[in-house]
Amino acid sequence: MRAEVVYSPNNEFKKAKEDIERKIKELGLSGFNPNLLLLFFTAGTFKDYKKYNELFKDYFPNVQMLGCVVEGYAAGDEIWTRGVVALLGDFEGEVRVFWESGNDVEAVCQRLGERIGSDWNVILTMFPAFYFPSRMEFVRLFLNDKLYYRRYKGRSSVDEKKEILREYSRFLEEHFIFPIDEVLRYLSKSTGKKTPIIGMNLMPLEAKVGTPVILANYEEIGRGVATMCFKEGVNAIYHDIYPERGESIEETIEIIKGYFSNVEEVETVKSGIAIGEINGLSPIEFLRMKRKGFDKVDEEKFLKKVEDGKLETISPYGLSFVSKENFSSFLLGLVNSPVNIYPSLVKLDNFYDKCFFHGETFKGGPKKFAEIVKKKKISGFDLIFFDMDMIPSYRGEIYKTLEEINKYSPHRLGIFTSPPSAYISNLNRKALIEVEHNIFITGSGSNALLEFRQ
Repeated sequence: MRAEVVYSPNNEFKKAKEDIERKIKELGLSGFNPNLLLLFFTAGTFKDYKKYNELFKDYFPNVQMLGCVVEGYAAGDEIWTRGVVALLGDFEGEVRVFWESGNDVEAVCQRLGERIGSDWNVILTMFPAFYFPSRMEFVRLFLNDKLYYRRYKGRSSVDEKKEILREYSRFLEEHFIFPIDEVLRYLSKSTGKKTPIIGMNLMPLEAKVGTPVILANYEEIGRGVATMCFKEGVNAIYHDIYPERGESIEETIEIIKGYFSNVEEVETVKSGIAIGEINGLSPIEFLRMKRKGFDKVDEEKFLKKVEDGKLETISPYGLSFVSKENFSSFLLGLVNSPVNIYPSLVKLDNFYDKCFFHGETFKGGPKKFAEIVKKKKISGFDLIFFDMDMIPSYRGEIYKTLEEINKYSPHRLGIFTSPPSAYISNLNRKALIEVEHNIFITGSGSNALLEFRQ
């Protein structure tokens, strides 16, 4: 595949448009005729995403196209957290974009899978892990949170409390969350369980009303799942920075305690994607008790941050749950927020109620994230999805990751986004984050790579 990266670090549309059009005209003179486009906006250009969408549509109306908001990108030897970047490709195999919208994740993925079929080599998918709707929808969330938590506190047995959490989970799924495990499970099942799937489970570093935005063939899909499917000349690779899981719950517990900092064993009450308590306290009360620097956030301040695009969605503290099925672990960050019942991004029913509260740790430094390129099988162009947590964790040291990657992958585009997930069957290791068979998810510490034959 001939691949060309077109970008501008300017947040102002007029200046960025000049940069982009100059590059596009240069490509036109060289006879470049792309059939795919991946378009990525940053927080600074999100306000003008419709203008950029129209700009690229005018120049490339017939390409297969996906687009979304990310936290940054690495083009050449530079890293930018502003501007806009596009990957244009003349893919020699077949490439098609499919999408479906709706609130029922199972129905959406089944309809989508039926359209996709099973005859593809790799599927790249975009979906909102957490969708940030209007102010009124958040007001509704806060009201329901109070209502369900009052009912929850009124129950005496754990089973009764879990039934309330199951009901609340259904509300969260219908309005806010596409559980990552369910998207991968339903989509892989409906496409034959043979095709590797790389998941961009989008949740912005700084959330804003209407995010995440997903575009499919220049159309905004809203709450839904969009895919770009490839046949021939492409390979998917998934990587995480953690040690392998144990053969028992005891072994995995020791691995968690040995890897993360300040690990504390806690007891939760949870069901579906809802956590009602940690050691008898609401999750956010527990977080504030353990970390005194967190002030109480009232609803109005929270809404103001969402409206201004200033709500931080990552946290240096979280919970590690251990799977009952294979002793893997799922890491969920705890973000200070004005809710009583805390939402999860995956279903927690197959995990033990006993889990572990700890701080975030990336052992091995920024070069650990570069290990993915050592698994490459194809010589050509690479599209790498980096965990956006690298930005606040490593800051200027991220360049060490690029220096290492350049040794194996000189022709590439790097995208900083939510820690990617995957359905993939050839990982050949007992990954700590394999939350169920062939499904890999974590709240931090993963990256993925699509390599295209040149």
